[in-house]
Amino acid sequence: MHARPRLRVLAGVVALVAITAAALWAPIPRLGDPGVARVLDEVHARLPGWSVLSATDTWEGGYAVVAGCGGREIGFQVVPGHGLPLQDAWLQPNDQYARSRLQEVSDYSTVLVWRAVPITTRTLSCRQELARINSLDGGPGNGPLD
Repeated sequence: MHARPRLRVLAGVVALVAITAAALWAPIPRLGDPGVARVLDEVHARLPGWSVLSATDTWEGGYAVVAGCGGREIGFQVVPGHGLPLQDAWLQPNDQYARSRLQEVSDYSTVLVWRAVPITTRTLSCRQELARINSLDGGPGNGPLD
């Protein structure tokens, strides 16, 4: 008579351990991130022709982006808000090359910021960047192709 209640308790403990293990080790399903989609739209608008190699969400509502053009890459973070209106974003480049390229498309000359509604649209197409690199290397291109 006592074997049956013990078997039930043992089965309950085994089931609880199995459910806990599955909850800890199973990946959390994700159906997309509207913030990443908004950042991708902005990157494609500001850097036309550049390939977005990765875009992931990071800490405190920021997004890490890597974009490439002609074998060159720029890595930066897009951080919405943090003292700006919620739809505006700070840009935090990973290195000096990324800083110099993002300065071309920033809505301000002194800080790296993308406004949700820019006063003037500033873009840096991949073709312009390739022409710039080619002209620095002494190649035949002497200016933007766009």
